Amino acid sequence: MSRSIGRVTEAQVRREMIRLDGKQSRKRFRIGALILLAAALVAGTLASKFLFALADIRTRGMSATLLSGDVVLCERMDSPVRTSELGRGSLALIKYQDSGMQRETVRRVIAVAGDEVQVEEDGHVVVNGEPLEEPYAEYRSMTDWSGDEDNPGGALENPFASPDEVVVPDETETVDERVNDMTYPLTVSEGQLFVMCDDRENAMDSRSSRFGLVNEANVLGLARAIIWPVHRAGILADG
Repeated sequence: MSRSIGRVTEAQVRREMIRLDGKQSRKRFRIGALILLAAALVAGTLASKFLFALADIRTRGMSATLLSGDVVLCERMDSPVRTSELGRGSLALIKYQDSGMQRETVRRVIAVAGDEVQVEEDGHVVVNGEPLEEPYAEYRSMTDWSGDEDNPGGALENPFASPDEVVVPDETETVDERVNDMTYPLTVSEGQLFVMCDDRENAMDSRSSRFGLVNEANVLGLARAIIWPVHRAGILADG
């Protein structure tokens, strides 16, 4: 007995070709998406390692410019394509030692090597005999540093960061532990910086011998933009 074989129509062939083509398209899309994801991860790793750092602001010391909760994009000082220069008015991400722990914080550079600095009791600054114009600064009485707690802030923990870049925050420091005890006029030594917070009452900076002058080598980056929260996102200008 012979078995009849049904004839394949042209329409059936077209449908099968469309099905196979759709299957191949979905496969190509999945492969492409994986490649893009891998490229984004590699780019993020390279950018974090060589171009940018993040700073999570945890202090009110820079409140005229940066608020607690802001996440700031900083251009790394060791970036091979750095476009910003460190100088007076720069918003510097710096590392320093306190109570045996490495911390990071953002402070404004007020004076550089060779500058003579005089800080008045109310927080106003004179550099090389000239009063500074500081529209970003908040001045209050410096005679009574008491009240609010101050967390020096630091870099946001970064999944691509090496262990020595991770910050250990300290929420126990109080203003009573800070002393405005530097002797003026003060001449900034070679390779050092005199830095201050924008809120002249509310944080520790180079006015305290505990914090002191900052070595230029301890500047990790320069704050360039607020990236979070969204409603505060924008470019940061030097003073």
